[in-house]
Amino acid sequence: MNNVAVVIVLYNPNDDEIANVRRLSESHYGVIVDNSPVPAFSGGQVGRMHYVSLQENVGIAKAQNIGSRYVLDHSEATHIVFLDQDSTVPFSYPQDIACCFEKIKRDFPRLAFLGPSTENKETGKEYKSVIHKDHALSDDFIPRRELISSGGCTTREVLEDVGLNDECLFIDYVDFEWCWRAESKGYICGFTPNVTIKHMVGQKTIYVCGYTIIVSSPIRYYYQFRNHLWLSRRGYVPLQWKTSHAIKNMARLIYFPILIKSGGKCWINMVKGLFAGFTSPK
Repeated sequence: MNNVAVVIVLYNPNDDEIANVRRLSESHYGVIVDNSPVPAFSGGQVGRMHYVSLQENVGIAKAQNIGSRYVLDHSEATHIVFLDQDSTVPFSYPQDIACCFEKIKRDFPRLAFLGPSTENKETGKEYKSVIHKDHALSDDFIPRRELISSGGCTTREVLEDVGLNDECLFIDYVDFEWCWRAESKGYICGFTPNVTIKHMVGQKTIYVCGYTIIVSSPIRYYYQFRNHLWLSRRGYVPLQWKTSHAIKNMARLIYFPILIKSGGKCWINMVKGLFAGFTSPK
């Protein structure tokens, strides 16, 4: 497919990630939106991609929106693929996922967002939900109520109907909220096992008594706790997610300071997030 645009968001990328983005930019049209205080590139163009340096961190939601608006306003692209700076994908990946989208859409016309199968780039193991059991609707498509945006594909038509990201969320659950909003409009989201990316969720993964715990940077827990409370007030957000994350967050408040390195800093941000979530009108 030729009408595919790639949106990549950067935040303080390392040398390997800069090289990865430059490699992608040589072959694919799109937009690089840089949230870093110090620009990763100079000028307004990197390869075939438009480059926007914000010189501050405005959050993943707003950065992706800036990229999406540029594509919608300045190109005829019909499909948009979102990538993170650390997403390792084959050369043909953007076209591959867009072609899969169109193939699956023939059977599921209300397809809004298609993600790839995602592997932990350190362990090589596939990320799987511990809550939801997958039930494939075809050999090519497995529905999911929520997906991470990295590696995912949507279309101009869907974005114009569902809308862009909710920028007030800043980072955590931005992609989940968009999927739920799409579902409330009668769309379906899911992933395909036919394409795979290597990605890292969180900063590290630890294992405690047989359970897998993804550990993020301490500041992320502020947004996770705050955004959970904000999203819990919205009718289209699934009750199961509201309940399960309330339980998970209560447990984190207990075990993080004990079991997790830098757990004390995480705990402080959790409490700040709770306060912001209860006192803010969002």
